[in-house]
Amino acid sequence: MNDDPQLAHCTARIGTVLRGKWRIDSLIGVGGMAAVYEATHRIGRRCAIKILHPEIAVSKELRARFEQEALAVNQLGHPAAVNVLDIDTSEDGSPFLVMELLDGESLGKRARGSGGVDERELLRIVSTVLEVLDVAHGLGIVHRDIKPDNLFLTSSGGVKVLDFGIARMKQGGSNVHTRTGAVLGTTPYMSPEQITGGQIDGRADVFAVGATMFRILTKRHVHEGSTESELLIKMATQPAPALRTVAPSVSPEVCAIVDRALAFDPSRRYPTARAMREDIERVLGANATPHAPAPVSIRADVSSPISVDGPTMVAPAPGRAMQAPMAASVPHQSAATSPRASSNSPFLIIAVIGSFAVAVCLAAVFLVVRSRAPAEDARESANDEASQEDKASRSSPTMATSSNTSTPPTPSSPSSTAGPPSTPRPAPNGKYRLLIKDGKYPFCVTSKLRHAYPVRTDDEGVKVCSGTPDGPIPIDGLKAYHPRELQWQ
Repeated sequence: MNDDPQLAHCTARIGTVLRGKWRIDSLIGVGGMAAVYEATHRIGRRCAIKILHPEIAVSKELRARFEQEALAVNQLGHPAAVNVLDIDTSEDGSPFLVMELLDGESLGKRARGSGGVDERELLRIVSTVLEVLDVAHGLGIVHRDIKPDNLFLTSSGGVKVLDFGIARMKQGGSNVHTRTGAVLGTTPYMSPEQITGGQIDGRADVFAVGATMFRILTKRHVHEGSTESELLIKMATQPAPALRTVAPSVSPEVCAIVDRALAFDPSRRYPTARAMREDIERVLGANATPHAPAPVSIRADVSSPISVDGPTMVAPAPGRAMQAPMAASVPHQSAATSPRASSNSPFLIIAVIGSFAVAVCLAAVFLVVRSRAPAEDARESANDEASQEDKASRSSPTMATSSNTSTPPTPSSPSSTAGPPSTPRPAPNGKYRLLIKDGKYPFCVTSKLRHAYPVRTDDEGVKVCSGTPDGPIPIDGLKAYHPRELQWQ
């Protein structure tokens, strides 16, 4: 590639100084829109500088798209998004961004190395990426170019999400996506709706995260094509293969997560980056089943495609059909879980039987107690009269004096004798009490506080408990309850 004119032009910048303050030290990489360099400020600060290619810089739309990366990252303010320090234009008219210089390697480079990336390490990396995307989506920003080379692993163990240059934003630059925005991205990681120019949202980034995981776990893309056009057609028209059929060694839980993220229909994917991250965190904690839908039946015909919208499993042998297990079941490959499930079955049955027996006993006790309540009410009313009177006299001397010196109420006439309905009746001995609060008598209550009746003034000016089954009860003949003595049942 030494004869590549673009590479030669990018290399020629090494050793030059931008705007009299940034010295270009070395070329880090060259992309379709820009080249990235390592540079040093005149005060000694090292940084990374991304310079838009001259042929790209002539387009106002692409210049605006490049410059909005600084706006998108500034809005995020997330530590896992690469920090943009400055934006300017070079002497030849090419816009450039000044960014923090990262020490480490991209996820793509790590995966291509001899050590590779194991399953749990990938889950931890993706969890951080989804956290950044969750913040971005909340601000109306869709990254649209998530891929292994845009996920940077720092030497300190951190993760950085790079290249928000083609992000779609609801505010601040959304007008620059009118012509080419639908096809910008990296084809092997683009969602079907992104390729076909449909409406996209955060679920397009969820698809790209799934495609990135698929690439790292299988060492191949979701779809392969000999030409860019062939790949575009496959990505736009064909569902992703079930991960388990491509990489049988991957755990069923991770297969379920990747398969749901790669669902062809956006409505079958994770609705948000946060939902996908929650499932990943559960798998990392090994304490729950993912959100992914229950697996569907696999037909006996081995030529039939396996659904990609449910958790994947090994296809059955020819002539046999595998029925869909319950959502909590584990595919047959998970042999380590089968003995544990069978050994726990007796304990589960014992627990269910014990719970049922306890429920029956509690119900019986409740019925016995309820049947005895009326008799206990009457007995307790008689027994607590003296104690309540003592309490009332200690806590409210004024009320006790009033109760002891009041004029006996006028006996009511027999029920067969006509008389005004508001005529006060004598209080049944010990059945009612006055509730006193803040020196007032808001209502009277029965023994054990099972019923309460409002205190009213009748036609003759006498304060009575109104609405009781025994008729209006004059409060002057009642003992007192104070709030500190209340014990509701």
